Amino acid sequence: MVTATGLPAVAVDNYPDEPSEAAASVLDSTLFQEALLAAAYSDAGSESNPGPNEGNLNVELLGSELVRIGDVEVPLDEIMDFGQLGALASKSEASSPVDAHAVSGLLGADGGITLDGESEDFGKASVDVLSVARLLGVDGLTDEIVDQLLLEVGAGAAEVKAENGVILDQDGVGGLGQYRVADLDLFLHSPVIEDAASSIYDIGGTIDTTVEDLVNENLDDSALTGLFDAVPGVPTPSITVDSNMQENLFQSVVGEPITSANQLITIDLSTGELQIHLDQLIDNPDGSEEGLNGLPPNTELIDDTTYPLIAETVHELMQEVTRILIGAIEDSLNSVTINIAFYEEGPLGTLDVSWSLPLADAVNGDFPEAVDNSTGTMAPVAAVLVNTINTVGPALAPILAPVYDLLISDEGDNIFELLINDLKTDAITVPIRELLSPVFDVLSEVLSITINRQVSETSEVVTQTSTAAEAAEVVTSFDLNALSIALLPANEVARINLGNAAVRITPGDVGGPGEIDPSISVDPATVAPGQSTIATGTGYTPDSTATVQLTDPDGNPVGEAIPVETDSTGGFTVAVPVPGDAELGIYPVVGTDDTTGEAAEAPLAVVAGSDICAMDPTLTVQPGAAFPGDTVSVVGQGFPAGVPVAVQLRDAEGNPVGDAVMVTPDEACGFITDLTVPEDAEPGDHIVEALPEDGSEGAEAPLEILAPGTNPPGDECTDPMIVADPAVVEAGDEVMVTGTGFPAGATVTVQLKDTQGNNIGDPVTVTVGDDCGFTTPITVPEGTPPGVIIVDAQPDDGSEGAQTPITVVAGSTGGGSGDGDDSGAGAGDGSGSDDGLAATGANVTALIAAMVLLLGAGAVMIKRRREISQAFATAMGRMSGDKPAV
Repeated sequence: MVTATGLPAVAVDNYPDEPSEAAASVLDSTLFQEALLAAAYSDAGSESNPGPNEGNLNVELLGSELVRIGDVEVPLDEIMDFGQLGALASKSEASSPVDAHAVSGLLGADGGITLDGESEDFGKASVDVLSVARLLGVDGLTDEIVDQLLLEVGAGAAEVKAENGVILDQDGVGGLGQYRVADLDLFLHSPVIEDAASSIYDIGGTIDTTVEDLVNENLDDSALTGLFDAVPGVPTPSITVDSNMQENLFQSVVGEPITSANQLITIDLSTGELQIHLDQLIDNPDGSEEGLNGLPPNTELIDDTTYPLIAETVHELMQEVTRILIGAIEDSLNSVTINIAFYEEGPLGTLDVSWSLPLADAVNGDFPEAVDNSTGTMAPVAAVLVNTINTVGPALAPILAPVYDLLISDEGDNIFELLINDLKTDAITVPIRELLSPVFDVLSEVLSITINRQVSETSEVVTQTSTAAEAAEVVTSFDLNALSIALLPANEVARINLGNAAVRITPGDVGGPGEIDPSISVDPATVAPGQSTIATGTGYTPDSTATVQLTDPDGNPVGEAIPVETDSTGGFTVAVPVPGDAELGIYPVVGTDDTTGEAAEAPLAVVAGSDICAMDPTLTVQPGAAFPGDTVSVVGQGFPAGVPVAVQLRDAEGNPVGDAVMVTPDEACGFITDLTVPEDAEPGDHIVEALPEDGSEGAEAPLEILAPGTNPPGDECTDPMIVADPAVVEAGDEVMVTGTGFPAGATVTVQLKDTQGNNIGDPVTVTVGDDCGFTTPITVPEGTPPGVIIVDAQPDDGSEGAQTPITVVAGSTGGGSGDGDDSGAGAGDGSGSDDGLAATGANVTALIAAMVLLLGAGAVMIKRRREISQAFATAMGRMSGDKPAV
């Protein structure tokens, strides 16, 4: 049964005779509901091609594909531009009849595919709507109305996952699966909008005329000319007003794009472009701010409510233009000048004195000097006049102030607002609104834009438990498109989907007695020697047991068999370690059902550690503040394996402080090394820099050098950490526990615990010093069995405590006594033989801490503020020879 009627069938039909399948693509398209092409496409079938299989985007190949629009066959790149798309890919896997996974999205640095990332990382594609409309023979858009119409869409991403016969809702919004749409904008260029710029210029000219009229009407001419009555022989001056704000006003509106208050429309009057941000049309039903990425299934973006909202926004946008112009008037009043001219011709000379006053400057007491071009016998009179002009300036300000105040007052604003709105409505607002109406009429006919498009099929499935059979209607096929664009949607002529994922499963009759269908998968499917993978089994006898065995490429057992218990659905999950000395190759992981003897296997690729490194270097320095002479621990991850790295302390100016420490990352691309702060290091902010010798990318981390004799900074008292020395002991040995970062003056209880949290022996209490630290011995009780135990330190005030692991061993360890070597040269006799921990450049304490992170797949949680990553901890925690692998 198809649950989204009227839509084409689901995309997973490449393996119709196999129990499950998956398919994904960055882009696909259909013509009259028949598959046309797909980009970055991958698929998988559970029996013949289980995967995981990947597909990468090839933009050049995609653009050359031919599509038929109406009666015309055209290259796809004539109607769509993919040039801005990012590094996108897809992956499909069908590991069992009830397990399938399909994802399309951003290709990460580690080779994974993710829906997370910045919008610009996904890139964009654009659809030439105008070309499509004309190819389809849709009338209504002429070049006089709009000569460019582009739909620009941020690349979509989608993920659908089925586990144990159930298709999941991974993010809790929008129904099954999850999706991502980056952006969605409609760009149009119109001569009408471009012509609006000239209308704005004309409005500026009209405002100039209005300002001149207002000044002439309200300026007290008699008071102004009266200032010069005392100068004998001077004619009455002429007074003129010039307003030259037009260019300033024009640039205030046209100089940069303007966006409406509701963020729906951006207009650029200088270019004639209008941008409609379609994501702002969204009103999420649950009131969330997810925008495009939190919508119900099959949400149509453009409908009969779209144009009225946009038309109303155009009106509001033009009000913003009015506001900008009014604000620009006050800012441009220095372009308004009052010109005072004294001129008189005589038989023996000419009086010619002029004084031009910028209105805003004059009101604020800033007056230019008068200009004297007088000749002959009138020159002395002119000199007296100029001297008078240059001294009466302060008396002029009160005369001009009423005019200035009128122009910037509410009354002035009202005058200009009425003027601007009258001009703007007829010249700009109405033409633009009339322009948009046919655009959206054509859009609704040519395009249908659907977000979170879903097509699903359900089946009645009988699930057989150990005691009874139960029937239920479940989703067995599910197709998700992040963004779907239909051309001529009334006839479903063509459809373009961005961000696609689909799965089909067969969950019926799972786990019935004697009717099991076991399957097993491993994740990760590629590991380095000494690392572990997680094996997941499905379809085994419910509530029973199974055995998991790692085998070599020849089928021989590797390591001990691992017994597991199955859950009520016949599933299990278990960690499978690979020995540190394993040869490279394919190692099948075999899961055998203990009840029936039926088995399934999955391939595990064992490769060199450098082949699986993320190569995204990071650096951590612990602690983050130290005194001169102190030693800090530097942890690096994601560096090139086997390439020496220079670890250098530098001051705030980048100058080296002391000598660099050379360290070589292991095959898991990580290292731990000590760095000693030179005794003569100056207090202040420093950085620790780690640069690979081959010139590849490095990393850095901050380190504060403290002034000798001072207490650590206050935040050191809120970041507790403890170190136990030695970290490898025998029962009965004493361990010295050193704490830092605890509240000064607090009482701390130090207690040994097993990995289940049970106390071992008696606690020790100690008072924290003013430097936020303490040191106290604690003894491992006689009879404590070998293994990892925890040193736990908790303040009595209930604030944060700290823990660190130590290892109890039987007999001599060569590093377990109080004077044992924890310099990082390795355990045992220090020779680097296979009898001890593999040498990694780390000290013993760091090695043991790394092992505890892996024990029992999370049986104990070590509370640390700065954890070493799981991948690095795996490599650091390897044990060789006859030691058990972690």
